[in-house]
Amino acid sequence: MEYENFSVILEYVERIGPAAGVLLPIIEAFFPILPLVGFVIINVAAFGFFFGYLYSWIGNCIGSFLLFLLIRKVGGKRFEEKIQNSKYCGTLKKIKKRNLAVLFFLYCFPFTPSFLISGTAALANMSTKHFLAILLPSKFIMILSLAFIGANVSSFFEKPVESVIYILFILLVNIMCQKLFQKYEEHHRNN
Repeated sequence: MEYENFSVILEYVERIGPAAGVLLPIIEAFFPILPLVGFVIINVAAFGFFFGYLYSWIGNCIGSFLLFLLIRKVGGKRFEEKIQNSKYCGTLKKIKKRNLAVLFFLYCFPFTPSFLISGTAALANMSTKHFLAILLPSKFIMILSLAFIGANVSSFFEKPVESVIYILFILLVNIMCQKLFQKYEEHHRNN
């Protein structure tokens, strides 16, 4: 993203306020060609780390959930055919077998196409409760890592100790969420 474009978008987001901060990640959920990392960086620059992170997380979760509901309602035969002919075919089979950990880990990685992951979960007839239980903590981790990048792009080399502390914090949150998710999955496997 060029600096002039970044400045224009940043000014626009600051003028509109939190609604724009939430709306940008919602739009990205439906149009994966748009750069989520760019929107998170813009939100962090416009609203500060905490609120930029919060608006990005809320917007991305809402967008992914709306996409999940839309694909589930519409059915998406063409979408399913697209997945069957892609490298995500194995993921669809694992999610259909209720291997929820696969979905959790895929959502945690910032550059995994969440459009395909949400669509795959919808096509696998995953329950809304399970989908939200996976979506919220995994997007928490993913957006946190993107917000960290957005807040520390310039200071990464200037303050390496602070950057290492942030990275360790993100890893700790990731490990804690994985443990909680494993307990959740074990509980629902037994019920």
